Amino acid sequence: MGKIRKKGIFFTFIAITMITILILVYTPQADISIAKDKQSVETRIFTVDSYIDDLENNYFETVLRAATHKAILSLIFYMNSTEPAAFLTDLDAAFSEVIINGTIGSVPIDSVTGKIIMGNNTLVNWSNRISDTARDTLNVNTSIRIIDVSVTQTGPWNIDSELVLDIAVNSNVADWRKTSFIATTIRIEGLHDPYYIVNTDK
Repeated sequence: MGKIRKKGIFFTFIAITMITILILVYTPQADISIAKDKQSVETRIFTVDSYIDDLENNYFETVLRAATHKAILSLIFYMNSTEPAAFLTDLDAAFSEVIINGTIGSVPIDSVTGKIIMGNNTLVNWSNRISDTARDTLNVNTSIRIIDVSVTQTGPWNIDSELVLDIAVNSNVADWRKTSFIATTIRIEGLHDPYYIVNTDK
C-alpha cells in the first residue's frame, strides 16, 4: 500500500512537472509571435505611409515640373506648325490635354509637330510607371486618377502648374485614399517666345 502511494505521488509529480514545462515553453513563444506580427504590420504601414508621402512631396512634384516643361515646349512647336502661326484659343484646355494624354484635338501632338517630346512623358504615362514600380517593389496596388491640371503665368519668367490627384493605395494591411494638390513652377528662359513666332511667322 505504501509503495502504491509513493508511485502515485511520483507520477503526479512528473505529470505536474511536464505540464509546467509545456506551459513555460509554449506560452512565451505565443507572446513573441504576436509581438513579431505586430512589429511586422507596423513596419508595413510605416513603409506604405512613407511611399504615399513621397508620392505627394517628391515624385509627382518632379513629374509635374518635367511634364509641364515638355507640354509647354510641345505647344510652342505646335503653334509654329500651324499655317499661319496662331495663338492658342484656350491655353488651359490645350495644356491639360497635352500634359495628360499627349494629344491636341485628340491627335498626338508629336505627330503634328514632328518632335518626339510627349511620347511616354505624359502624366498618364508617369502614373502608370509609378503604379507598376510600387506593385513590383512594395507589393501594393496604386490607383492614380487625375482630377484637374492647369497652368498660369504668374510672372514674366515663371509658369506655374497645378495638379489635383485622387490617390488610392491598397496593401494587405490597410487601404489609403486621399486627394492631393501639387503645384510647381518652371522658368521660361530658353523657350521660344510664342509672340515672336506668331507675329513674324517663323
